[in-house]
Amino acid sequence: MACRQWLSTAARQCQSGLAQQKHLRAFSTSAPVADIRSLFPNSQAVKRSNNNNRANASNPSAALQSMLAEGMERGGPLSAAEQQQVLAQQLQPKEYVRELRFAAVTDNYMRQMPRRWKTGDVYAPRDLSPTEMDKWRQARPPETDVVDMFGFNPLDNYKNFALISEFMTTMGRIKHSSDTGLRPVNQRKMAKAIRRAIGMGLHPSVHFHPEILRMSRLSLPVASIPTKSHPSQNRL
Repeated sequence: MACRQWLSTAARQCQSGLAQQKHLRAFSTSAPVADIRSLFPNSQAVKRSNNNNRANASNPSAALQSMLAEGMERGGPLSAAEQQQVLAQQLQPKEYVRELRFAAVTDNYMRQMPRRWKTGDVYAPRDLSPTEMDKWRQARPPETDVVDMFGFNPLDNYKNFALISEFMTTMGRIKHSSDTGLRPVNQRKMAKAIRRAIGMGLHPSVHFHPEILRMSRLSLPVASIPTKSHPSQNRL
């Protein structure tokens, strides 16, 4: 008697499970759900292509593998357009590195060129010779007064060793007005600032400032480092 009850209970459970599965299958294949699915027939294909594009953008070497996989799914080899696309994706990093290298070489040449050419300048082949380039490399006297341009007082900047070294000779004197480009009033103020810095021991009187020497030895940028004059210009 107990065996019959157990069998009847198991049969009822199986029938209820089959009824639920049939109901779910009928709901999934109903007209509204089928209409919704028909609106996006290629959603999985689009998602797969987007993932492949992102992977190819980050790793160009994976482009060939993805193309080959798609070709195997289609059952045929890659087309000519797909092969060109794979080659372009593989050559893109090399082109970028080549452009960076070319830009670095161009910047180096621009820094080494003493004369800045402008559009429309007429020149002869001799103008590109080292002799003419040395003429342009020489420091030219300034045409404007930097004190008036920036609006500062030299007497308030006597602690600025870079400013003092810019207008001072190696013998502790101020440069000539033709070299500094200062007006007479600013020339006198700068001379007084130089004497004050030397008198207070903030700047050496017969040599460059030690901080400027350290920067020049380490190839660090400074405001200005006085250059040695050519032996032919020595008037002693």
